[in-house]
Amino acid sequence: MKSKLAVGALIAAIAVPVFAQSSPVNQVGQDNAQIRRDNRDIRADQKDIRKDERQLNTDRRDRNADQRAEDKDIKKGDYKDARKEEMAREHEQHEMNHERHDIAKDRADLHHDRMERNQEIHKRNHEAGRIK
Repeated sequence: MKSKLAVGALIAAIAVPVFAQSSPVNQVGQDNAQIRRDNRDIRADQKDIRKDERQLNTDRRDRNADQRAEDKDIKKGDYKDARKEEMAREHEQHEMNHERHDIAKDRADLHHDRMERNQEIHKRNHEAGRIK
């Protein structure tokens, strides 16, 4: 009698965690939700990168305008104003270099996020194919 009780308790101890786990169908649903969130984040990151690139182009136009003003001042012989324009242009170029570096980092992060998402999709598809 005690052995039957012990075997029953052992089976119950093993069966409870098995039944407590989520079903494969629910897991695929959760994976799908996570992938949709990842896709949304990737689209938002792409939008931010495009916005930063537009800002960088605006800064380039400003820098080029400073260069033209500097060239005009040099042509007139106004070296004091030319020096001021050069300082402004150098400062603008320094900021642009930082922005370009940040955009490159953002692109690398976006690439990494896409790779992770693609791996998650592959894993989800593999596991979903095993559901019977």
